[in-house]
Amino acid sequence: MKVLVTGAAGFLGGHLVDMLLERGNDVRAMVRPVEDSARLKALEGVEVVHGDLTEPETLKRAVQGVQRVYNVAAKTGPWGLEDIYWAINVQGLADLINAALDAGVQRIVHTSSITVYGHHLHGIVTEDHPFRAEDNPYSRTKIAGEKLIANLVKDRGAPVVIVRPAWIYGPRDTASFGRFVALVESGKGFIIGSGNNIVPVVYVRDVAQGLIKAGDAGNKAIGQAYTIADDRRVTQAEYLNTIADFLQVPPVSRHVPYFALHGAGRVAELTWQALGRRKSAPPPITTYGITLLGGNQEFSIEKARRELGYEPEFDVIHGVSEGVKWYLDAKKGGQEKQTGEQREVAQAKG
Repeated sequence: MKVLVTGAAGFLGGHLVDMLLERGNDVRAMVRPVEDSARLKALEGVEVVHGDLTEPETLKRAVQGVQRVYNVAAKTGPWGLEDIYWAINVQGLADLINAALDAGVQRIVHTSSITVYGHHLHGIVTEDHPFRAEDNPYSRTKIAGEKLIANLVKDRGAPVVIVRPAWIYGPRDTASFGRFVALVESGKGFIIGSGNNIVPVVYVRDVAQGLIKAGDAGNKAIGQAYTIADDRRVTQAEYLNTIADFLQVPPVSRHVPYFALHGAGRVAELTWQALGRRKSAPPPITTYGITLLGGNQEFSIEKARRELGYEPEFDVIHGVSEGVKWYLDAKKGGQEKQTGEQREVAQAKG
């Protein structure tokens, strides 16, 4: 089967490509021209094409001749210009689905997020939980994207299945997991509040598994949304200190009050907005990040179990072990590269 993966150069997209190849699919990987596609090009069975969700003509070419589309591309994170998020997460999504429909694609799997449920949650959250937009463009446009899909399923019979991953972590995650590992390793890590809150972490290959199973599911899955998480409950303190254990460093013991930190994040966001810094890097602290790590978030995966046959395979011990191993290997490789470059410079000077 020929499949297309958008966002293939990213963290989740790259792991999804790996797992699709493992099961024998012929993979077309769509990457933006500015992205590094060297790893993908080195994989046997992968056709790399340039495309962008903001450029409809590239999407029309990318979907030709494929039977299945996995849309992993998105503008993520809580900070930036609303127009950019909208162009990618809503208009770009519409253009991709319409192009796929015109090309006769049989199934489209769209990657959404647990952010559509909001972050101030109570109890175990199921897919029936209403949308609740947080005060950031990522949350608003992810909800808008799902509403768009509902209309396309109804009006055009679009064969779309939605997957809502929890907080993804694992190897090659430089944006989130890698940063947490570096903080714990440096001794600068801290626990928000008591640390007894449940964090919604899920290993990257389990999310890729969920995406693949959503693509394989019968027609009853069309128009449905599925939360993909790990329901083996892990507290914030357990997560951070599992990282510390595999790094063989002292446990994280410093605590910072949740509400004080959340308030500081809100002040930082308002200050950045007042200074007109929507185009710049985000504030050093955001309410999105504080709530994700410090809030209590529990999700049911019973619907995905029942209708997709999804079952998380990586518990936090196995997942963090793999993630820390990647981090240390990457760090060692970087140090060896730097040492080699320094040696070359020294030889040149000599």
